[in-house]
Amino acid sequence: DLDYYRRVLGFELAGVLAYAIDFQRSIREGDEFDILFERHIDDEGNTARTGDILYARYDGRGEPKEFFRYETEDGIVGYYSGDGASAQRLLMLTPINGARLSSHFGRRRHPILGYTRNHNGTDFAAPTGTPILAAGNGVVLRANRFGSFGNYIRVRHANGFETAYAHLNGFARGIRSGSRVTQGQVIGYVGTTGRSTGPHLHYEVHQNGRPVNPMTLDLPTGRQLNADEIPLFEAERDRILAIRDGAVDARSGEAPIMA
Repeated sequence: DLDYYRRVLGFELAGVLAYAIDFQRSIREGDEFDILFERHIDDEGNTARTGDILYARYDGRGEPKEFFRYETEDGIVGYYSGDGASAQRLLMLTPINGARLSSHFGRRRHPILGYTRNHNGTDFAAPTGTPILAAGNGVVLRANRFGSFGNYIRVRHANGFETAYAHLNGFARGIRSGSRVTQGQVIGYVGTTGRSTGPHLHYEVHQNGRPVNPMTLDLPTGRQLNADEIPLFEAERDRILAIRDGAVDARSGEAPIMA
């Protein structure tokens, strides 16, 4: 049923759109999403599992954003706009799903110490145990206890960027100094260790050693398609659009078309 598809696909949709949309600030009541996804059925016609999201469209403030799944000939899967521009960025806007933005980057009155000082990160309030994602590909510089930050992870990325994740309840399996991580990989879990008033993720981005506001960064894009790949992408884009245009709206109660 529709509720089933919402539960199964919600996390995957957030992953597809996380590069272009700040889910903690941009989403408003009345915004619309359109998703085309694979549905694998058994011999009796029942849904065995859902597959990949082939197409995602978000219509909120400004121009609608739509992305198409495309796998290059060397096996790299990505999502691209209709003209072939990569949706992916060096870093995700928000490395956590289902959280509430609770404190902005900049000067603020510290909730425990009581005086005003720079807040070099962004805080996301979420229940203890909520998964935290690596904002980008990189190498873990440290994953241990770090003073008032409590349980803390710091990751080095390309182009002089580093990200930090503080107050964690714990670390994901295999996360230690020297570990390589991929964008979107679970690296830890929300907690309230260190100097903290409640469960949340304190997230920092540093560029060339200087803290920067992760919400306003103009980040480099992911892999770009070369001229030889564009016709192949356009053929896949048009195939997906044809499936979308012929699909049954999930709200009708009919079974969605299988791609």
